[in-house]
Amino acid sequence: MNKITTSKQAITTFCVIALTLIAATAAISQAPARRDSAIAYDDIRAGACSTTDAGVGAVTLNTPSNAVLFNRTFRGQPNPNFCTPVLNPNGIQMTLGQFAAVSGQAGVKCISKGTHAALSFTGLRPGGVYTVWNILFSPTPGPPIGVGGIGGSGNSFIADENGEAEIGRTTAEGALSFFGVAGPCLLDSGFVLEVLYHSDGNTYGPTPGPLNTIVTNARFFYL
Repeated sequence: MNKITTSKQAITTFCVIALTLIAATAAISQAPARRDSAIAYDDIRAGACSTTDAGVGAVTLNTPSNAVLFNRTFRGQPNPNFCTPVLNPNGIQMTLGQFAAVSGQAGVKCISKGTHAALSFTGLRPGGVYTVWNILFSPTPGPPIGVGGIGGSGNSFIADENGEAEIGRTTAEGALSFFGVAGPCLLDSGFVLEVLYHSDGNTYGPTPGPLNTIVTNARFFYL
């Protein structure tokens, strides 16, 4: 092999490596995938609630905004046997108008350390305690295949006196805090960011907490 051939091979190898690095850098530096929040009504009942009839108090377009809320959270367990009032941080029962005032934006991007999510909110309950969760789904319809706090168990925040808040966390590849496994980039598969309101003012580390103390307030869909 002469020196010219060797030189050409070296240049070709260098170019391939350079292009690979450029592609990897471009993937890491891509702009975040942004979503607006959607209010979630499935965990609450407004104005009335029944432990035996899930339809009682279901929110419709005609439900008045001053209707008080009850917790009827269902997470694949037998029909909830509670209709616990959803309380504001001051102990007064929350209304539908207060619950539905939340507006949020989320940006998700994949970086070398995992999946980074940055969220901002307005319209939260002042002093309210919230957590954010990754809910993973398989390509076929069915229940979640993974649930875990964004960034692990440190996924809580408290709304300020104006009902505003921000949170940013990175979820690493591997076991999620509750169950299931996260891949290197959650954007490669279907998932939802779910925002829980904690009516008792407490958080429970790697798990969402007792069902009668949590309601999903908003979701961001990446499906």
